[in-house]
Amino acid sequence: MRLFLESGPSGLAAAQRALESGQHRVPRGALQLLAPIGDPEKVICVGLNYRDHCLEQGAKIPKDPIIFSKFPSAIAGPFDDIVHPEETNEVDWEVELAAIIGKKGRRIEESAALEHVVGFTVANDVSARDWQLRNGRQWLLGKTFDTFCPLGPALVTRDSV
Repeated sequence: MRLFLESGPSGLAAAQRALESGQHRVPRGALQLLAPIGDPEKVICVGLNYRDHCLEQGAKIPKDPIIFSKFPSAIAGPFDDIVHPEETNEVDWEVELAAIIGKKGRRIEESAALEHVVGFTVANDVSARDWQLRNGRQWLLGKTFDTFCPLGPALVTRDSV
């Protein structure tokens, strides 16, 4: 999928032609939907990114973004089971909007940032709060257990939004 997304407009045009042909349709019951992107190089997340969540958590609204990541092994399909690790008793979740980057770049100007976004999907940010909040509040430990990042079921292209 990553190679398809990196193919840019030509890949999206080919997908659109296949969709419009009406062929290659498979009944929903005959398949398993996977995460729209299952092998990302990076999963970068922003924490405490909306006021209500800060208030709900009893946290100060941050002046600067709280950045954390999840390992690619945390990604699961939209209907896959989330494995509850026996090491935690405080599993929690939050629904998030995920931007899927389809064009590589570095030091991208803010005005050009959306040119690198191929689309959006739904993400479920699952957390083991006890692991997240102890050990020096290193969020990575509580947020990156396997299956703690279900994605999908669809990727909506940027031009569709």
